Amino acid sequence: MRSTRICTFLLIAGALLSTARAQSVAPPPPGSTTAVTKEDIGYHVRWLSSEALEGRGTGTRGNAVAAEYLAREFKRYGLKPAGDNGSYLQTFEVVTGVDLGRNNRFSLTAAGSAKTLAVQKDYVPFSFSHSGEATGGIVFAGYGITSAKLKYNDYENVDVKDKLALVVSGHPDGDSPHSDFDNVASIRSKALFAREAGASALLVVNLEKDELYKLKYDNSPSNAGIIVVNVGKEIVETLFKANSQDLKNILEKIQKDKRPMSFAMTDVHAALTVSVSYVKKPSMNVIGKLDGTDPALTEQCFVVGAHFDHLGWGQDGSLYRGEKPMIHPGADDNASGTAGMLELAQYFAAQPLRRPMLFMGFTGEEMGLLGSSHWVNNPSTPLASIAAMFNLDMVGRLPDSTNKLNVQGTGTSPIWESIVKGANEPYNFTLAMLPDGQGASDQAAFYMKNIPVLFFFTGLHTDYHRPSDQFDKLNLPGEENVIRFTADIIRKTDEQADRPAFVKVVVKEDQKVRGFNVYVGTIPDYGSTEEGFKITGTSPGSPAEKAGLKPGDLIVQFGSTKLKNIYDYMNAMGKYKPEEDVPLVVKRGTETLTLTVHLVRK
Repeated sequence: MRSTRICTFLLIAGALLSTARAQSVAPPPPGSTTAVTKEDIGYHVRWLSSEALEGRGTGTRGNAVAAEYLAREFKRYGLKPAGDNGSYLQTFEVVTGVDLGRNNRFSLTAAGSAKTLAVQKDYVPFSFSHSGEATGGIVFAGYGITSAKLKYNDYENVDVKDKLALVVSGHPDGDSPHSDFDNVASIRSKALFAREAGASALLVVNLEKDELYKLKYDNSPSNAGIIVVNVGKEIVETLFKANSQDLKNILEKIQKDKRPMSFAMTDVHAALTVSVSYVKKPSMNVIGKLDGTDPALTEQCFVVGAHFDHLGWGQDGSLYRGEKPMIHPGADDNASGTAGMLELAQYFAAQPLRRPMLFMGFTGEEMGLLGSSHWVNNPSTPLASIAAMFNLDMVGRLPDSTNKLNVQGTGTSPIWESIVKGANEPYNFTLAMLPDGQGASDQAAFYMKNIPVLFFFTGLHTDYHRPSDQFDKLNLPGEENVIRFTADIIRKTDEQADRPAFVKVVVKEDQKVRGFNVYVGTIPDYGSTEEGFKITGTSPGSPAEKAGLKPGDLIVQFGSTKLKNIYDYMNAMGKYKPEEDVPLVVKRGTETLTLTVHLVRK
């Protein structure tokens, strides 16, 4: 018996797919052959990056149209459905945005004069704001920064418990591009500092802009654990005037002396109610299976994957700074990899390997590897039967001048390096081989499940995550060679008598996360909606591994900092120095554990 929520979810998913079918899906490439050709690659990329698909944002109509196209091609090649309920699709729910609820109210009383503020005119909640109520006085807390390392604390000499903290965006170094305050000056950081100080809400004013921040989802389905709103400059100026204070003069003194000038406002009272809700929509991976020719190898399946989603009209992650909204076509990222995956599916369907193969189009990669993470945690084929994963992401811009190709994951199996180098002889790529299987693409989800991986990538460029990532900038002959090279590597892997052995790669010092003085070695679960910081694993030999952290652990406290999300975790790391021992409170299933991590220098 299905719940109402499940029925509603299925109806929405069905509506998306019906819309995809109503939208004319492009016909198969004319003259398509089973060989890997630049013509077929170009046809797939041109369609996937066309305006009709509007950037293939996860959870959108264009994304569903792309999924339908992949499913149609898999069927045409003769691949078996390997998704849900005998279909090619594995559908799941993703958070795609935020909406204002009906219950948003803000009233201010200053010097006996009351004013009711209008949402999205006088103030607007941040997407990560907690929904709830806050009433009480207002305390001006400068830039809202707390840093023992920088010997600076805007909350040191004021009491904000159960009051609303008012802070200014930015930091005491003003416009300095290389300030030590940069790591603690984000709104997410300020929300943590206000929460730890006991404030009931955080009011943020941006003095550099006349308009309010836009209510925009920041790709993290976790709230800050405190009400956080952006208040307009005129409102704040009224409050300072009522207290006979000059905000500009105060900030100039803070920047000059690097000393807080916080104070509790008199005759000021606020009553604030915030309601924001996450928008959840169905999206889908597309999965097809090709049987192998050797019955003895049915439990050694190869996965070939590529993500087909992109940034739509420019969701969080876009590097476009223009005022006019524009479609982000994602021709290279990752229509190019998707086209390559389709070509490999058609190629191997005509001349199958001894081992079975799964071909996967992933959704939600741009939002944190959501599709691939969902599949490895809800596999449609037993995970133990996956022998290796080959990932294609941004393979359409091979530089003619250098012929440089990046191959990542070469250390995840002892056989990779020799196979990759051997397969390169007819192509003569300038290979950049990186041993680690981690990295910002879908192979990482498989690597964290102890599966050998290889990730093919032709490099970043100035059109990355911008509307200018267009079809006409691709090097199609170069991509044809990359895909043929990938096919040769897969075939040479299949010729091995045994399945590839897995190796967990130890991260070198220069690969560790920059921006912190300490290194822990946790690997985040970006798709988690649980309160805290959930991890998918730890780096080999890292302090996290030595502390006993396990995949799936939910860290709810780091030292003295209670964690609501990954941003709290990063801010907590910044409080400590190398060689310190820090207690962690961890939820593991039904257990709550206390572990100790010994921090090392990054």
